[in-house]
Amino acid sequence: MCFKVLPCSTTHPVFLIFHLRATLPVYPAFAMEGLYHTLTSSPATLSKEFLWMVVVANAEEINQMLWTLHSVIVYASKWRNSFVPAARLHDDTLLLIFEHVLPDRDTHMLRTLSQVCHRWRSTILQAPLLWHKALNLVDRTTWFSEVLRRTQTVPLEVFFDIAEDYTGYVIPNLTAIMIDHFWRCASLHIEGYGDDIEEIVNSHITTNKARLLCWLSIHNISCSLPSACDSEAEIPDTFLSVLAPQLISLHLEGCMFNWDIICTRLAPHTPLLSSLHIRTFHIQSAASVTQLLAVLESLPRLKDLQLQNSFISSETDWNAHPHKVLLSQLSSLVFELTTVAGAMFLAALELPSLAKLEATIDIGQLSTDIGQFMEGVQLATCRMAHLPYLYIYYGHRLLILHSNHYHHFPILQVTFKNWALHDPAVSDTHFTDLIKGIADAVVLWKMQDLKVSLPISIEQCLAPDAWAYFLCCLKMISLISFGTHAPVFLICMLFLDAFCSDEGIQVQP
Repeated sequence: MCFKVLPCSTTHPVFLIFHLRATLPVYPAFAMEGLYHTLTSSPATLSKEFLWMVVVANAEEINQMLWTLHSVIVYASKWRNSFVPAARLHDDTLLLIFEHVLPDRDTHMLRTLSQVCHRWRSTILQAPLLWHKALNLVDRTTWFSEVLRRTQTVPLEVFFDIAEDYTGYVIPNLTAIMIDHFWRCASLHIEGYGDDIEEIVNSHITTNKARLLCWLSIHNISCSLPSACDSEAEIPDTFLSVLAPQLISLHLEGCMFNWDIICTRLAPHTPLLSSLHIRTFHIQSAASVTQLLAVLESLPRLKDLQLQNSFISSETDWNAHPHKVLLSQLSSLVFELTTVAGAMFLAALELPSLAKLEATIDIGQLSTDIGQFMEGVQLATCRMAHLPYLYIYYGHRLLILHSNHYHHFPILQVTFKNWALHDPAVSDTHFTDLIKGIADAVVLWKMQDLKVSLPISIEQCLAPDAWAYFLCCLKMISLISFGTHAPVFLICMLFLDAFCSDEGIQVQP
């Protein structure tokens, strides 16, 4: 029997079938009778010639037939799949679909997709943006290095959270990025314990330039632990001296660093920096008001500023009389500190674009001057749009006034911590100074809606004319609401005022 081997390049299914039939010998019917009866029963549709050939073929010929049939099946399958709508999608459309279904920092999904078919695998392997999205620090080091290689030169978004480190590979992988790929980091978020952060930021970075870096955030969670003691992470000067001309946001929490480095090295090379969040936990890490103003003066494009226990007042601040610092684009200011430092800080700023002011003040400190602090609030908010609403209430040692009505801008919120009801160490003039300070704020002169909820023990600290002065300044109030604790003296004053207006009689309260 003669059986010809097909060339590998001839794979068209029509050619293969005709060639197979042409090479079939003729065999007697009795040799095929049993096999033919079996294979031609439904659903098999094999021809007589093929069945005759199978019966009489030897092992080598059967292997050749199997190879030919396999080629036919493969080609026919590809031809059939080409009619499927998904197979006709353009590569760019496929990439958009893959990017939509791919979770952040998940290489497992990407590997699964790449094993569907040859075309999908080829498309995925040539898509560095997909590997950039899937890059996950918890992967084993060898696979992480391969994924990192597949990202090519795409800017990296690196997210490190010690709570997600269940494999033990996170810190070595992140250290590798810091050493060899820090130059192409666009976003770097580090959230971990102080020792881990110091190990990472002290890596031997091979470049002093991070031209793509836009967001830098370092969050030390050691400081939030109850047993934490001197646990702030120390950020080396070289790390904050890296040239990052695209840096937009800088967040440092629980870190010790040199404030002067921000002025002299960081600020001159970050002209786009618009968001600065700094939170410290130890007094050794806090700056003086003068130091802080120098930092802010070097960052004129700031739009968002958050400071928590980040600066304190000192004797040099009292004698230096810090000059006004203009932050023409600052729209959001959030800080937490003492009344004295807060008053000096606000008095030294000029904020023509301010739309949000949130301050948390601890009045449990020895040096507390609420009147002076409210003067600072008046200066900071004098150019804000008028606030139509104000809520003053007390609860859980917190006295809060805010105007955040349905989260609409502008926003004013001041929280006084440790406001004790029956503490003889707290001056009786505190609440009077607060009420008069609110009345003197220009931003509230057009207020129409007032809600007050205060216990009687706080109202007893008021001077007799405090509420009268308050309502005399805020003449546009048309609606007053009372919360759980109705302000008795305010109600009495309103009743007497209404009675005098109706009767024309002078009544002594």
